[in-house]
Amino acid sequence: MKLSDLLFKNEYIFSEADPDTEITKITLSPRDIDSTTLLIILNSEKVEDICNLPCAPAVTVCGIDVILPDIFPSIRVENPRLAMAFIYYRFEKVKLDNIKLIGITGTNGKTSTALFIKNILSDKGQNVGFIGTGKIEINNKSIEEKYYSMTTPDPSLLYRTLKQMEDAGCDTIVMEVSSHALALDKLAPLDFDYGVFTNLSGEHLDFHKTEEEYFLSKRKLIKNCKKAVINIDDSYGRMLYNEFGKKSISAGIIWRGDVWAGSVKNKAFSGSTYLYHAKDFHFKTKISIPGSYNIYNAMLATTVCIDLGIKPCEVKDAIEKVRTIPGRFEIIKDDVTVVIDYAHTHVAFYNIMKELNGIKGNGRLCVVFGCGGERDKNKRPIMAEIAEKYADKIIVTTDNNRKENPKDIISDIIKGFHNKSYEIDENRERAIRTAIITAAAEDVIAVIGKGCENYSIDKNGYSDFNEKNIINSALKERRTQIKCV
Repeated sequence: MKLSDLLFKNEYIFSEADPDTEITKITLSPRDIDSTTLLIILNSEKVEDICNLPCAPAVTVCGIDVILPDIFPSIRVENPRLAMAFIYYRFEKVKLDNIKLIGITGTNGKTSTALFIKNILSDKGQNVGFIGTGKIEINNKSIEEKYYSMTTPDPSLLYRTLKQMEDAGCDTIVMEVSSHALALDKLAPLDFDYGVFTNLSGEHLDFHKTEEEYFLSKRKLIKNCKKAVINIDDSYGRMLYNEFGKKSISAGIIWRGDVWAGSVKNKAFSGSTYLYHAKDFHFKTKISIPGSYNIYNAMLATTVCIDLGIKPCEVKDAIEKVRTIPGRFEIIKDDVTVVIDYAHTHVAFYNIMKELNGIKGNGRLCVVFGCGGERDKNKRPIMAEIAEKYADKIIVTTDNNRKENPKDIISDIIKGFHNKSYEIDENRERAIRTAIITAAAEDVIAVIGKGCENYSIDKNGYSDFNEKNIINSALKERRTQIKCV
């Protein structure tokens, strides 16, 4: 492909490269270039890696302040990340003609809302592409790499994936949209038919620095989409609706929006029932996923799909068929009840702990949790305070330490404890087994933080770690011990 087809004249400051240069590969790695490669340099720190390479790329795209060897023809741009998104988009020849593109953003609930939408559309016979946290699917068939862990992929994978979905004949593509992806302009070339806003609370402040910056990143999706569906029970959602209400559908439970849920009944571990109200109709529906907050996720998904033209009765039937969402309030029932959940923000942790405390019945509530390394440290003691308030037994453990010392993470967590006793076990598998095997009948054990992740991340990188398998193994061991007594 010619360079002139990848980056247009109005998108760069100046160029030393021949616009007719043929490009066969794009990379961010200086060690992965040849004479037909377009090399993208995102910051000046990478420059030292390229000064002594035996081969020069065909062209280098970089910022105005980067100093390059004379043999490297360069194109200087104001925003290398923005340029990168368009370059990959055009290189993969993504068009998405006649494909509906739906993006879901928010602090919590993105995955559940996206999967509700995907399941409704799939139930109607649509071929759906799905891009979400740790999961990429085409028509319910997984195509992600083994340790894929992102919410929104980097452009090198994102646009290749979108092209695959286009070639596979997808009718709709449902995407979780992270604040990082919006802040770093990964999605700039895309025109979203729908933008869905779930909620916002302080998170990723290690990256965004302030909650206002975090909100402004999320706002980009709602600003640029053709139509928005917004949770107005959230204060930031009301701000968005006040600004973009002309193209938006508001949804709430406390606040009666354009659509709203009423007559809500919590059925504990069996889920919830509620009346979905719209302007011209209403219907009663049931969701099998516990957690009253999941009503918001189901309601937002319902609203999108009805607006897409699916009959309300068909949406209702499809919603009620969803029995579980992997890693989101996922229940494994035995003489004890184990709940697996991905909650890793303090608000999500609060929501599920409060919910479980209210529905635990006659048993005790035990929680096993940790906090991710190299992420916002402020939430660590807050999560301890929440655990202390709602749990009867607490085991603090590890959760994707990355390169941070697990002892430092745990030290930050336990600063939040004041009165209640707790246990510490850095070995997450052993902590889970201990919680299950020592539990009394009817206890509830909440294993929080990793959800359906099939890996663990430490200083050595990724390794296999399947929490569900560990839980099932521990339950089997528990049953064996009970029989022997």
